[in-house]
Parts: sequence; C-alpha cells; structure tokens
Amino acid sequence: MSERLTVSKVLDEAERQLDEFDPRTSGAWPHAAAALIRQCLESTLDVFWRNRAPAMLEATLADRWICLPAFLGERAEARAADLAWTALSAACHHRAYDVGLTQDELRGHLATARGFLATVAANLRAR
Repeated sequence: MSERLTVSKVLDEAERQLDEFDPRTSGAWPHAAAALIRQCLESTLDVFWRNRAPAMLEATLADRWICLPAFLGERAEARAADLAWTALSAACHHRAYDVGLTQDELRGHLATARGFLATVAANLRAR
C-alpha cells in the first residue's frame, strides 16, 4: 500500500495548488493540478490492475477503464473516476482556444480521485 500513500500525497499537492495562490504561477496551477489529479487516477487504476489482473496493464488506459466494472463491480466512484480522467485528459492537452477547467471543476475531480482511491483500497483489502 505504499503507492496509496504516494497517491494520497500527490492529491494533497494538487489540493495545495488549488488552495495557495501564487502570482508567479497563476497561469500554470490549473494545468498542474489537472495533471496531478489525472496521474493519481491512473496510478490508482494501475495498482488495482496490478493486484487483480496484471495482464490488463498491457491494455490501453481507455480499455482499462472500460473493463473495470467487470472486476470492481458497478461502482459510482469508478464511473465518476473514468469521467474525471476523460475530462482531465482533455484539459492536460490544452489548446490555445480552450478555456480549461475551473477551480471548482478541479476540486470536484480531486474529490472524485480521493473517492476512487478509497474504493480501490477497500476492494483490495477485502480480497
């Protein structure tokens, strides 16, 4: 579970990016927070697959999300995490004409990542 602690600490850093305004990084913090949250969702997903079906690590990330309910069950946290990952992926590939995610949207995705982490951790402990 050392990865769970690492993911938790990265989520804490993403939250810090949202909480602490620094005028020197005012244009970069939304992108940084989005990238950190997305990475945590991916890491949590990887830990799940490494423990439940290691061969799934060879599949694309999209396929890992699609197959998740078959192994984890129909969980609202997993569906929300998949949607958050999709939104964050789009935000991380920011284009000049994109507005990007708001602070409230990023906070929502952060809460989703924490919920997904807790769901996966509980599932792995129960096995």
